[in-house]
Amino acid sequence: MKDFRQLKILDKFQFFYKKLGVNYNIMRKILQIKLLMDQRRIPTVVMEGSDQQDENMFKKSLLMYGFMGLVIMLFILPDFPLFFKMNIVYAMMLFMVMTVMIADFSSVLLDIQEKNILLPKPIDNRTISAAKTTHILLYLMTITMTIAAPAFIAGIFKHGLLFGGIFFLQLFLLSGFIILFTSLLYFLILLFFDGEKLKDIINYFQIFLSVGMILVYQLLGRVFQIVDYDTIFTPRWWSYFIPPLWFAAPFSILLENQYTPQYIYLSILGVILPLVVLVFYFKVVAPHFEKNLQKLQQSNRKKTYLLERRVRLHKKIADLFSSNAIESTFFRFTQNMINNERNLKLKLYPNLAFAVIMPLITLMANFGGNRSFEEVMEEIVSGRYYLFIYGTITLLVTSIPMLAAADGYRAAWIYRTLPIRNYRSIYKGALKGFVVKLILPSYLFVSLIFLMIYGFGILPDILLMFFNMILLIIVIFHLSSKHLPFSQDFASAKYSTIGVLFGGGGFAGASAATHGFFISRNISVLPYIILVILMIFILWRIAFKSIEKLA
Repeated sequence: MKDFRQLKILDKFQFFYKKLGVNYNIMRKILQIKLLMDQRRIPTVVMEGSDQQDENMFKKSLLMYGFMGLVIMLFILPDFPLFFKMNIVYAMMLFMVMTVMIADFSSVLLDIQEKNILLPKPIDNRTISAAKTTHILLYLMTITMTIAAPAFIAGIFKHGLLFGGIFFLQLFLLSGFIILFTSLLYFLILLFFDGEKLKDIINYFQIFLSVGMILVYQLLGRVFQIVDYDTIFTPRWWSYFIPPLWFAAPFSILLENQYTPQYIYLSILGVILPLVVLVFYFKVVAPHFEKNLQKLQQSNRKKTYLLERRVRLHKKIADLFSSNAIESTFFRFTQNMINNERNLKLKLYPNLAFAVIMPLITLMANFGGNRSFEEVMEEIVSGRYYLFIYGTITLLVTSIPMLAAADGYRAAWIYRTLPIRNYRSIYKGALKGFVVKLILPSYLFVSLIFLMIYGFGILPDILLMFFNMILLIIVIFHLSSKHLPFSQDFASAKYSTIGVLFGGGGFAGASAATHGFFISRNISVLPYIILVILMIFILWRIAFKSIEKLA
């Protein structure tokens, strides 16, 4: 078995574990297996290549975390006070590392199966707990050091070795603070909710991390246009509750000789509060944390009155969009699958979120410089930025192939046991349910923002883009392989998505050019809308005409 570098370093501190009564040799063997399993786990930030099981995905994820660190490094370079620099740096590091911890390492922090396997063996509970804690610390320090490395190197070159010493020591305090805060967060959630709610929250953090990575790519080139460096720090009572200020204050004292009371108080808080929280955690929280972890195996399935009303509402919506009972059933089945399949949501929601924010990022590019907000808005209103909704449409329709994907795709044999003669109702209901659940709300949200900016004068344009989107969805469905809903693995659906991206982008681009031509010539788009609606009715009948049996 591979002997990891981290374990060789840890060997130098084995006396510490032995003094605590830990069987170091057994703990080391457990850690070795844990680190080997880390290499096989697919991190959230590694969006592509997730089907390659022979690749060390952890090392690949470190490259992504290193890229995050390059973004943070950019704030070290400009010439403005260190307190503001480090406040931004620590805020970003706290956000990134904590999000990574929650998104990718919750399975370790919340593991309850490990003890069931190891405790029957001649291994004491202290050794198991030491292995778990050490594993978390090794992982967290690796991630933190990777993200902090570019800023650490740039800071030493710009501000000297003293900067590097302060920064390095504070990384340990920062890591401890993150572990304690994450554990406290889970403890409070498990105190009031069941395991299913916690799993949902972890899933949302995973989605949030994926969206955050996309935003980092997009905002990297605009970051210095958005941030105003000429800022004056005016302390308020609530300022002392903000952790980045605690860690940033020592740099002002030791490197810029800012011995004002607020910096001294913040520096003291940065040392004392993490220690107080540490004692509180081990004395109060830790004894109850493991007991509450058993809730992960529990799920509150009671149907409340509110839940029953929601089910009835969903049925009414499904009946409204469906032409028969079978369509309505698969309409609701599709929406329930999207609600319950956490991995499916992790694949779908980041793309949908980026589809929503992409036009807004384009609008943000207009801000900056010396222009006032009114001047920028006047320039936006005088343009045709609402046509960027076609970009949203392109990204939204790329999610259509994911309708065929699910973790439990092997259970698709159930379709063949259903007493259904004509199976086109399965496809119709599933496609409608998918569009109404995911694509329609995303499109309406973006449209509402542009209607607020441009007014209801662009309503015909919004309607035309909507019908073009529906037409594109039908075209994609018609030309794609007819896989049953949720009957494929995610890798197969991913390759279909690539083709849809290029084809859908071409269609959306041509539609945007035609639309822009109508606007530039002051031609009414009403005939265009009627033509698209007519094409939708014709193609809808053609797309489902050949579907009579299971694919």
